[in-house]
Amino acid sequence: MTMKNKKLLIFVFFLVLNFLPQIFVLLSQPDNLMNWYLTDDAFYYFKTAQNITEGNGITFDGLTLTNGFHPLWMVICVPVFALARYDLFLPLRVIVAIQILMNAASGYLLYLIFSKKISKTTAWIVAIFWMFFPPIHELTTKSGLETGLNAFMLIALIYALSKLSWGESDENHFWEIFRVGLCGAGVLLSRLDNIFILIMAGVWLVFRGKRISNISQIDFLLILVSATASFFFRLESNENIFDYLSFLYLLIGFSLVIKPTLLYLFQCYEFVPEKTTIRYLIKPFLAISLSSGLIFVILYILHDVLHVLKGFPRSAVMIDWVISLLLIGGYHLYLIRRYLVNEPKKEDVSLKNNWRVWMSRAVGYFSPISITLIIYLIINYSYAGTAMPVSGQIKRWWGTLPNTVYGQPIKTFTGVIKGLLDPSRERGPYWLLMQPLDVAADKLKVFLGYPQTENVFDPVNISIIAGVIILVVMFLFFGKQSGKFKKHTLALTLLPIFTGALFHAVSYKSTGYLHAKSWYWIGEMILIILFLSILLTIFLEMVEKRSWGKIITSISTLLVCGVLWGMFSLSILQQFPLDGKVPLEYDIDGEVQFIRSQTKPGDVIGMTGGGLTAYFVPDRTILNLDGLINSADYFRRLQDGEVTEYLLENNMIYVYGDELIFLDSDPYRWIFADTLTVLKKGPHFYLYAYQPVTTP
Repeated sequence: MTMKNKKLLIFVFFLVLNFLPQIFVLLSQPDNLMNWYLTDDAFYYFKTAQNITEGNGITFDGLTLTNGFHPLWMVICVPVFALARYDLFLPLRVIVAIQILMNAASGYLLYLIFSKKISKTTAWIVAIFWMFFPPIHELTTKSGLETGLNAFMLIALIYALSKLSWGESDENHFWEIFRVGLCGAGVLLSRLDNIFILIMAGVWLVFRGKRISNISQIDFLLILVSATASFFFRLESNENIFDYLSFLYLLIGFSLVIKPTLLYLFQCYEFVPEKTTIRYLIKPFLAISLSSGLIFVILYILHDVLHVLKGFPRSAVMIDWVISLLLIGGYHLYLIRRYLVNEPKKEDVSLKNNWRVWMSRAVGYFSPISITLIIYLIINYSYAGTAMPVSGQIKRWWGTLPNTVYGQPIKTFTGVIKGLLDPSRERGPYWLLMQPLDVAADKLKVFLGYPQTENVFDPVNISIIAGVIILVVMFLFFGKQSGKFKKHTLALTLLPIFTGALFHAVSYKSTGYLHAKSWYWIGEMILIILFLSILLTIFLEMVEKRSWGKIITSISTLLVCGVLWGMFSLSILQQFPLDGKVPLEYDIDGEVQFIRSQTKPGDVIGMTGGGLTAYFVPDRTILNLDGLINSADYFRRLQDGEVTEYLLENNMIYVYGDELIFLDSDPYRWIFADTLTVLKKGPHFYLYAYQPVTTP
């Protein structure tokens, strides 16, 4: 059997493993099928796609144009939901099949990556675990959202990077790298916030083969930490901290460009054995100090001269300078000491001798991504009136509201750290790692005699302690395998994925963004899977060196994979039996009948959310009041306090939803105070008559 046929056989095997238990989902009764779709947000896509196929434009409500979605998944949904004109449930079954297919494809790519670059034994475990571990499957497959596509595209990017050939002739890689860039464009369109991973992977790729490739990644991380920490240290006592977000964005942006550039120009990435430690340290000090000075001058001009920057807390730049000196200076001191001890061979990282290769790589990789992004922004602005998705803009605006049902923004640097280490799957970017640590932390807390959460022994801090203990044990256990660890991390592009994922997580935790969802953290999940898989590979290789080791690992691998698939299959059969005798997650039939009994065809009904209702009650117009799948005009009027006029212009006469949201939560209580009259209680929410008081 040829290698190509063997790979095809493995892919078919993965398809069978996926479809065999989940065929019951495709064949399940309509009510039971709805238990697959656990979030209303999926129906934002479905209703908009349905409207597109019916010629109504890119709109959710049929009234205004929207861009509150990620484009690549919408492109897939549009032809599928052309089937909705025949049967509303038929496209939902097709979407299930597509998601199952993407899950199999993602597992297959993981298998290819690991079998070629790491270990065939680990390849089977990683692929099966990814496809059939229920918490991961629920996020990537069982939702109806873009998550499965996002996971597939990110794994495809890692696969494309792993296939790059690096020989003596660096100039011959342009078209290979260009194809990676095309894959990156798909990653961008699958979820726009993947831009952080794409940028870090690109920087790593440009300098690959030189120590500067890895060193610069750590520098970028330290620059991010320094700028974010300085912002919160300076403003955490300020009630209006997020009024200064534009300053934070500029501080981070300028720092990420100016600091690495000056570090390079001051030759901080070049190590010459003849130089002393003191001479090495002077250069980072000068580079960081000059960078901070330039950033201060630029921000001063923008604020005090051009008046385009709303706020400029000057001392924050000074704090950033001090933190940068400590972090970046300390890191480079470590590099210097390690270099002087190990004395590796000297590298030429001069611009004169490398600019052609670096420029060729940068153009090959970044040009497809940049062109795709520019075209996307232009199209967005031309039809929707705003370049970026309105949904993300609104969620950051919620963070400025004093009393909203969507939560409270993080306003301290400690809060940012806790947010990053949150073990909750809904809120924590690294939940896949933090949840087991949280369990270990609970056990450790009891062992130490702290059964209640208090002081330093709160869940996050105790998780950090448990994590440190585990890392120390791992270091002692795998210390002699550091060479293999570095080799595997290089093969999997682990460092830029880690850097990009941290940028991604911090962008949500430090900017007042509210209502982040569990499906935002796919990149972080993939990162943790890759990291743990490397450790597993090293452990299995150590076992295989012992007598009977290969037999033990083979049997263990077969058992682990079999148990994972068996338990997954059993859970699917329990959730989706053919007789349909399981509790319904949501009584959609009851809601549809209630809406139809209380309203007339053509009526405009306001709802927060409303995706599911809009899809199953197509003869009514559901106006999305939270704005996530509404128009840029609606968002502007929300901000300006002119929503009443907007609602009157669009003939909204009913509101259907939760009393707490409309009467006690911002911004809705401002809009609906003294304008709602309860008509009747439905299966889930109240139906209100909307009767605003208008001024002549």
